[in-house]
Amino acid sequence: MVLRMKHPKDSFDQLVTSAVSRGVIGLMLFIAVAGGTAYFLSGAEEPSNTKSTIGHIAKSRDVLAPDVSPFGRFLAGRFAESQSDLDQAARLMAGVLEEEPDDKRFLKQAFVLAVSAGHSKEAINFANQMVEAGLKASTPRLVLMAQDFKEKAYVKALSRIDDANTGGLGRYALPIAKAWALVGQKKFDEAMTAIDVLGKEKGFSVMYRLHAGLISVVAGKPEAAVKHFRSVDESKKLAAAPVRIQRAALPVLQKLGKTKEALALIDKQLEIDGSSVLFNALRNDLENGSPIVSLATTPLEGLAEGLFNISTALPRDRAGNVVLLYAQLARMLRPTFPLAKILIGDIMMSRERYGAAAAIYEQVDQKSHYGWTARLRKADALYEGDRLGDARKLLEKMGDEQPERFDALLRLGNFLRYKERYKEAVKIYDRAFKRLSGVKKRDWNLFYSRGIALERSKQWERAEKDFLEALNLVPEQPYVLNYLGYSWVEREKNLKKAKKMIESAVAQRRNDGYIVDSMGWVLYRLGEFKPAVGHLERAVQLRPHDPVINDHLGDAYWRVGRKQEARFQWRRALNFKPDKGDANKIKVKLQKGLGKPEILGKDG
Repeated sequence: MVLRMKHPKDSFDQLVTSAVSRGVIGLMLFIAVAGGTAYFLSGAEEPSNTKSTIGHIAKSRDVLAPDVSPFGRFLAGRFAESQSDLDQAARLMAGVLEEEPDDKRFLKQAFVLAVSAGHSKEAINFANQMVEAGLKASTPRLVLMAQDFKEKAYVKALSRIDDANTGGLGRYALPIAKAWALVGQKKFDEAMTAIDVLGKEKGFSVMYRLHAGLISVVAGKPEAAVKHFRSVDESKKLAAAPVRIQRAALPVLQKLGKTKEALALIDKQLEIDGSSVLFNALRNDLENGSPIVSLATTPLEGLAEGLFNISTALPRDRAGNVVLLYAQLARMLRPTFPLAKILIGDIMMSRERYGAAAAIYEQVDQKSHYGWTARLRKADALYEGDRLGDARKLLEKMGDEQPERFDALLRLGNFLRYKERYKEAVKIYDRAFKRLSGVKKRDWNLFYSRGIALERSKQWERAEKDFLEALNLVPEQPYVLNYLGYSWVEREKNLKKAKKMIESAVAQRRNDGYIVDSMGWVLYRLGEFKPAVGHLERAVQLRPHDPVINDHLGDAYWRVGRKQEARFQWRRALNFKPDKGDANKIKVKLQKGLGKPEILGKDG
């Protein structure tokens, strides 16, 4: 029986503090014992697992049972947040705030979740409440300034900065906001003074130069803008500047008639990625005399660019929540901002929220320079979300739309290969190869990918040719060296060369468990059992749940007389569900051990 509990205010405060300190497990325990789970209290049938419990909570607060306590909503919201179900978390926390309107903790949490989930109207409402409550955080001020910018109320926007907290990221965001608000008033000299503050911050010189240049463009000073862009690098050469700076410089160079320099910048990027939709389109614009659009032509676009720049400057692995927050702020300013949407989608992908990622990628305008990239990312999200059929339909459609491109087919071939549908993958790769117009260095990956599918579908002669061609294009590519070297060892050919290739791969990828395993296994096959053990032990540390690597270590232990440890490793390998053939071989080894070793001889 689930108890329906009500908590007095002071008890509620204590429980909230306790729940937060206990983390997710603590939250779930409290949900179970405190009568807080909205799903259970609604009288619905119990779902099969806890995660689906939260996922099943309706998309509106109205369907929650009327007697669910604020504490229950709080716990459900915190759990939804821990699962990156931000839409649900925002709705639930808003429900808590409705019942506890005077609690500033819930107001802050509801605001952050509303922004992170992209709930613009709610975020504006909560931001106003925070300011009225005397809270000086910079983020709600930025949200309200965004509205001011949309209404061109730049004086009002500036007034919001006066007593704002300049700690945290506000230290960088507020000077950008101030500068662009001054631009809106055509106070360009004051705007440059405001943005100078950013130039004095360690690590923000590129961002300072970018915005100083963009402001100069709006002020009608293209020569000054180019000077700012060039000063990013000591050499004063735009070719050495970051890609975003180069992109900002292109329309200015075009306006100044420096088409040759602009083309050189574009061609440099196309050397790296000849299939880049963005830079191919920019090149066409230059050649056709079509104006290249600036990154920011208005204060609204300038502030959006600045907030996006901050989000991309942060380490996503350590500041993921803040990255998302600022990306959503940029999107709030410019709802059509494609790069902000792609960044948000990428964050959702990293959190395994594949449905949310696919939805945000889909919002990118297909006709924009980033539309193709967003659709490829959407295919990734569909595949990772176990929707291979939908991913295949999308990629096939893209392949038909752009018959000169092969990247969509390459992706589809990879998806089929990951699913071990090797023969199907080979057919897709073959279609991609027909679209190659002259082999370039960057095409090594196509040869490598098809080579794997060919090798796994027992077409070794074709596979070997593809691997060798990949190495011809990129001679020291570690993954190709490893795969070809390992395959040669398994086929008892080119053993000395294979060993050197794998040694080179390990030197480049010391923390790749599969490559380290290859080194151990080639030593094992050559009868060098003791050194093989060291490599295989490290490989298991790097890839502890891989059945093949654990099996290899078991074999090596047996050969050096560590038979009890060998059987332990073989049992571990079985626990990690190897394929049927390998599982049967491991079971035989557990019963009988290993026979006389078959040590490979010299190259034959």
